Amino acid sequence: MRLRRSSGPKPMHPELTKVDDSHPKDGLFAQPLVISSLKARAEEFEGGQRAVFTAVLKDAEGRRCPDISMEASITGPERTATGEAVTDMMGTIRFRMAGPPGTYRLAITDVAGGALTHDPDAGVVTAEVTLEG
Repeated sequence: MRLRRSSGPKPMHPELTKVDDSHPKDGLFAQPLVISSLKARAEEFEGGQRAVFTAVLKDAEGRRCPDISMEASITGPERTATGEAVTDMMGTIRFRMAGPPGTYRLAITDVAGGALTHDPDAGVVTAEVTLEG
């Protein structure tokens, strides 16, 4: 039995093209998207305290939106950090920052990387919590 050496992957069918995942997901969600809830709380952990911010993203028809990226900026008494995360299957996302006592403020700066319409005026985009000493 002779084995033939492969010359690499076979070309895709000429009529089919690969779709980039960064394309808008217009058919999945009614736009605009809205942050329907943004809650802040203080949480103790083994190393001290941290501010925890939890947001819920919904579409224009009130359905939760899973697998959507969101970017936020958190400002604490000693620093400011920007982070990105993806909503879970329930459209929920969490951002956290540990640090000393003081006020921590979160601002959602981007939803879906601009691929979907987000209406910041129809929902909540900022929250604040104070960690006690």
